Amino acid sequence: MFLLSLMGFLLLGAGGQNADTVAVPIIMYHSLAGAGGSDTSISGEQFEADLQYLREHGYRAVTISQLVNFVHHGIALPEQPVVLTFDDGYWNNYTIGLPLAQAYDMPFVLSVIGRDTEIWSENPAESLRHGHVTWAQIQEMADSGLVEIANHTWDLHQNANGRKGAQIRPDEDFAAYAEVLRKDVGRLQTALTEQVGITPTSFVYPFGATCSEGNQVLREMGFLATLSCYDGVNTLVPGDLDCLYDLRRYNRPPNRSVGEILEGIACLADLR
Repeated sequence: MFLLSLMGFLLLGAGGQNADTVAVPIIMYHSLAGAGGSDTSISGEQFEADLQYLREHGYRAVTISQLVNFVHHGIALPEQPVVLTFDDGYWNNYTIGLPLAQAYDMPFVLSVIGRDTEIWSENPAESLRHGHVTWAQIQEMADSGLVEIANHTWDLHQNANGRKGAQIRPDEDFAAYAEVLRKDVGRLQTALTEQVGITPTSFVYPFGATCSEGNQVLREMGFLATLSCYDGVNTLVPGDLDCLYDLRRYNRPPNRSVGEILEGIACLADLR
């Protein structure tokens, strides 16, 4: 799939599209609490610099729902589309990320962990590095029109009992796995529907640990797209519903800006 995605990007050029196919890079963020030795945390200043770069170079931030609408209904995407995603639902995504999205008019996708949101909703506190968004904050972000909410499991964002995230265990019966996944993911779907009034249609695999069995269950539950953590540009084709599952994303570490990521992809395109 990576080779197909890359070939699509090379044929179209960086962020380009033709009548039938669109190449879309997805950027993966986590925390905006500053580097702090982590490759998944950057500062608010770095995120703003990324947004400035995107605006100055003609990129248009879009949501996963827009990708779904393109594939399912042929609704056109803008030139040079890019998707910005935040995993885990950190409090700083609300306090820092949302105001910057509003300032630059660039939407992003926020995947939340139900158990963490529940804990911080019951015991709200301001913690730049460790805090998570509350139900009320998710509501505010969704109401802004600039934040799309995705499901990141209720409590499967862990490596425990031989399971990595929401992935099936090597020795696990499919029926037993399906029950575990439906119960956990469904719990967050229900909570988001009751607390926020939304029911996500995209699912972000914890740790990017995808599996075909998981996609089968998630599709049966009504999810129209799933996201991984594998590098690569996504080639979207109208009518090809399979291209929306295991979408690839580029991690944005503190030592590599979004400009460097996208220019690196463009350099590959120039070699075509």
